Amino acid sequence: MKPIDPDGFEALFRKNVDPWDYARSPFESYKRDRLLQACGDRIYGRGLELACANGETTRRLATRCLRLLAVDSSETAVREAARRTAGLANVVVDQALLPGETPRGPFDLIVASEILYYMSLPDMLTLLEQLQRALAPGGRLVVLHHVIAFADASQPPALAQRRAKGFLTEALPLLAERRERRFEVFAVEKPAR
Repeated sequence: MKPIDPDGFEALFRKNVDPWDYARSPFESYKRDRLLQACGDRIYGRGLELACANGETTRRLATRCLRLLAVDSSETAVREAARRTAGLANVVVDQALLPGETPRGPFDLIVASEILYYMSLPDMLTLLEQLQRALAPGGRLVVLHHVIAFADASQPPALAQRRAKGFLTEALPLLAERRERRFEVFAVEKPAR
């Protein structure tokens, strides 16, 4: 199998708007809970969610942000996420192809989940640089990814997660880290001025 690209994701979401069973899977719910735990207990002003897919995580993150921008490359996923969050006045869902269309900050919370291993290493490093710049002083960046191998990734998932953690912790302190058998989550925070 070759790595999946934005057109491949669009085809996947057209076939099934919940291809990983985010809405009903106990594992996905558990993983989402660990992601929210890494976000901490506070309410953030402006949040950014990358690769929002169909909006399941977006709905949970909306309770933690006064304003939340959720983006995905798939037009179908964006439409479904907008439908699922239609009653949430603090959420905007938009289409963006990363890293070229990364939203500008500052953001108080940025969540990157299940996206980096789909990117080439140069694109991933570009995105991580952009996210560091977009993070507001005192802002938190949470990164969650699978660490098991699968065929349509551009990089081995565990390696992409390790690279991301190494890159980000060169400049930002590590606040939280949790490794499970199938995934890992960590959080870094930009020092307040």
